[in-house]
Amino acid sequence: MFKSIVALAALLSASQTTPNPNLPTPTFDTVAPSFPVLRRPAVLIFSKTNSFRHDSIPAAATAIEKLVRARGWSAYATENAAVFNPALLAKFDLVVFASATGDLFTPEQRAAFQAWIAAGHGFVGLHGAGDNSHPDWYQHMLGYSRYAGHPGGADHFQTADIIVLDRSHPATRHLPVRWRWTEEYYAYSTPPAADAHVLARLDETGMRLEPKHRMGDRHALVWWRCEGKARIFYSALGHQDAAWSDPAHLKLVDGAIGWAARKAGTGC
Repeated sequence: MFKSIVALAALLSASQTTPNPNLPTPTFDTVAPSFPVLRRPAVLIFSKTNSFRHDSIPAAATAIEKLVRARGWSAYATENAAVFNPALLAKFDLVVFASATGDLFTPEQRAAFQAWIAAGHGFVGLHGAGDNSHPDWYQHMLGYSRYAGHPGGADHFQTADIIVLDRSHPATRHLPVRWRWTEEYYAYSTPPAADAHVLARLDETGMRLEPKHRMGDRHALVWWRCEGKARIFYSALGHQDAAWSDPAHLKLVDGAIGWAARKAGTGC
């Protein structure tokens, strides 16, 4: 009996000290990686996680890089935030956050990124890039606040209709007015910023949602806005690996990339 108790205690202790891959220890990078030669346009794909880490990040980063290279553009994927310095950011026309989460930057890196945005470059945030782990300045840039979470348990992933409100945008022109999709649906206590242009929203009809996750006909999922001269795009979609092999979703992301890099569409 004593040996059994000791073995159980050891097992419990081990389980308590085993790192959770979805909750990494926050780190701040100071040494940038070596860069390959990049031709323009060039896209920085960033997926560092100082908060919740989505299992789909590898699939997302690979798919985004493939989309960029199919355009004949350069792509560089990294989780090293030290690339956010003036000299290295100057090599890029667009930054994509592939479910990057948390407070990611040193003060100097934050200042470099904000200056790069202020110069009129493009940004695309995907899924976890719009949760509550990000600092206020970033949430303001993306155009949201008061993240309310998403359903959990048996209701975590639900299939519902996404209503496409604007089919003139490069990211949504290929979609039907009602697009059937399965997702971990994010919710916010307030709609996006007043200057955000909502492209698609959730139809909550028939869904199993707690009151805090209900936004009615203002449940925005995909939008864009201008941060000064910069084109800012956000999509809450893309939690599961399957999203990153789905043709309709990939075309949405590709359209967002083209728009934010000023190669298609209008705005800002």
